[in-house]
Amino acid sequence: MSRVVLVQEWDSDAFHRKVAELEAQGYEALRETYRIVAETHPETGVISHLHSIEMRKPEPGEG
Repeated sequence: MSRVVLVQEWDSDAFHRKVAELEAQGYEALRETYRIVAETHPETGVISHLHSIEMRKPEPGEG
């Protein structure tokens, strides 16, 4: 069974860093789950963009 991780970040640079780190660990981006949604940032109250994507790490031998 593969593992799935949800990556969510308000800052696009931090989002892309996390995605790159997970890809380096063998995770694959599930591109159909990529979203950018306008949300109210809970800490600032400012409307901002929340970036999210699911990342999947296949089991050995899965392909």
